[in-house]
Amino acid sequence: MKNLATIFLLSLAATTALTAEAPVDRFAGLKPKIEELLNQRLNPAPLPAKPANPFQFFQPGIERLTPSDPLPVVPLPTQTVQMDDNQILAYSVARLRISGQVLRNGVTMLLINSATYREGDLVPVRTTNDTVYYVRIVQIRDNEVVLGYNEALVNVRLP
Repeated sequence: MKNLATIFLLSLAATTALTAEAPVDRFAGLKPKIEELLNQRLNPAPLPAKPANPFQFFQPGIERLTPSDPLPVVPLPTQTVQMDDNQILAYSVARLRISGQVLRNGVTMLLINSATYREGDLVPVRTTNDTVYYVRIVQIRDNEVVLGYNEALVNVRLP
């Protein structure tokens, strides 16, 4: 048993002596790559003395106004445009966000502009000049809804 242990130790010492050549750097190929990638971060290129303004866009051939130039005068409209019921309804429907249908206590309701409405309810639609139009939900079907304003009606497909 002692002979086996000594033989094992001698063979182990011989193999380590044979393989104990000069240590090899395993990461020698990676070091230049790392230097190349980190060089831009460690030694950045200097910024220009006067950097370009990212909020100004100039194109050749387009005339631009300077602050000293007077702005062109745009006349205000003299009369208000009257819209009929169909135009008001089309305007209002375009501003509605119909998100989906909900069934509550057996009543079908619509999610419009983050609020729930059922048949017969009035949906307020605010315009840009603070006028409020009220669009009525006439009928809710499986895949469409009928909206009305006074005598005008329109069918809108549901999402």
